[in-house]
Amino acid sequence: MAKVLVADTFTGNALAALRAAFPGQVEVTSTFSPLAEQLAETEYLLIRSRTKITPELIAQAPRLRLIVTATSGFDHIDLSACETRDIRVLFTPEANVTSVVELTFGLILTLFRRLNEMKPAIKSAKWKDDLSWGEELCGQHLGIVGLGRIGSRVAQVAKAFGMEVAALDPYVSDETFSRLGVERMGLMEILTSSDVLTLHVPYTKETHYLINHQTLPHMNPDAILVNTSRGPVVAETELVEALELKQLRGACLDVFEREPVVHTSKMLNMANVVMSCHVGAYTEQAFQRASAVAVKKVIDFHSTGEFSDSLPPPFPWYQPLPR
Repeated sequence: MAKVLVADTFTGNALAALRAAFPGQVEVTSTFSPLAEQLAETEYLLIRSRTKITPELIAQAPRLRLIVTATSGFDHIDLSACETRDIRVLFTPEANVTSVVELTFGLILTLFRRLNEMKPAIKSAKWKDDLSWGEELCGQHLGIVGLGRIGSRVAQVAKAFGMEVAALDPYVSDETFSRLGVERMGLMEILTSSDVLTLHVPYTKETHYLINHQTLPHMNPDAILVNTSRGPVVAETELVEALELKQLRGACLDVFEREPVVHTSKMLNMANVVMSCHVGAYTEQAFQRASAVAVKKVIDFHSTGEFSDSLPPPFPWYQPLPR
């Protein structure tokens, strides 16, 4: 019987289903970094982003056949090392789409409507006449970088707000752009024309520091940058400099180059930067979906050999990061 090692938190229902399918063969670790003795007999490994899959870890798991990560991102996995060992890697890209999209607009609305200023104002005995005007999203130009699962849903919600929507994604067909009612733009065009520029790409060699000292000066100075994808897609130090130089109006960030954010970060004291702590997928519903889908992938692979959502994904955004 195959041994299954669970190296992160999953719902009780998902674990119950796993134990029913693998009676007496499921081990749940108390650490995100499994020990060598735990890995020695493991054939199936269930993880989230807190477990880093390295060549060293793989070398400790000679029987490992399958890794399932209950995440949409995959930069915590050395896919080249997995391929060398013929280890199948699956992910759960659909599970957190709704949660990330909702957070994206929550951050944007917080900055546009100055929501983060309201409670401190009330505590200081101020009211609306003491505050600056907010702005509507309707009529604003939204630029989306990455028109995949999340980016395309962002486009749909933006259009419901009455925003004008354009996107940059050289790997999505004209048919998809047309179906979504989204204008296709190149990098320079989307930088200069967007009132809101939101990033929805995986973190890969191609997207590393996609937003940097060369691209930031081309942004509309009244624009805001939104990043709910991965921190290193943006060169953070260069973003701070651009904000200080007023090259753009503000930023909404859920992800950062270094997490947790250090207490000395200048952004913590910038009123025009809205921050959250990498919680795009941090909802009860997304957790339940990812847990259930990940466990089902293990069970299906074991019982039928069938699988879906294999990594690396079949799109050219993906190029292995140097290790």
